[in-house]
Amino acid sequence: MKKIILLFSIGLIIANQAYAQFSFYPIDNFENGKFAEGGRWWRFGEIKAEVERAERSEGQDLVTMSTGNYVLHLSGKTSDWYVGGVGTYLGIDAAPYSRFQVDVSGNGDYSGKLVIELYEDDNGNYNIEKDPKSYLPLRDDKWVAEITILGHGFTRYSIPCSAFRLVNPGVGDGIWNPDQKNGSGGLVEMQLVAIANQQKSVVDFSIDNILLTY
Repeated sequence: MKKIILLFSIGLIIANQAYAQFSFYPIDNFENGKFAEGGRWWRFGEIKAEVERAERSEGQDLVTMSTGNYVLHLSGKTSDWYVGGVGTYLGIDAAPYSRFQVDVSGNGDYSGKLVIELYEDDNGNYNIEKDPKSYLPLRDDKWVAEITILGHGFTRYSIPCSAFRLVNPGVGDGIWNPDQKNGSGGLVEMQLVAIANQQKSVVDFSIDNILLTY
């Protein structure tokens, strides 16, 4: 059974509604049929990222129907939980938005967890400087939320920005303020990181309709 998960919230959000009904910022729905590694997107670790045609069957639910023609398939192996992930540059004023939303379809045996990382600019240079060893920001805030990837069939996760936790206190200003004021680049980067459900295992899942909403 497909599900819609609203973390710390009540209600139903359908991502494919018209702009007149819902205001949102689309990060990517992969409908161009490509994963632009080296361009808009980057890949890291042992993750494999491929845009694939969405599966279709009779009697599909609204979430699966909203995935369109293409989804991003992510897979990879690990010997120590962490597999890798993908990231993209945003560089937007995200202050008007209050939720992060993504559709995820997992493999029941090899699902694991998806960690969502948001980086917002605090030192006013439209850039996120990172430690070359830990990859943590040196002057900006990094905010993280984690979701469990369920089995086959798309589940919609809608996560309040207030549910993201700061993982590098004392570096930036420690306040969720992804606006482009006073020289700040706002919400500069997003990364999606795959963690296996066993120390030595694989992950295998698909994502689509990544966006920010009110």
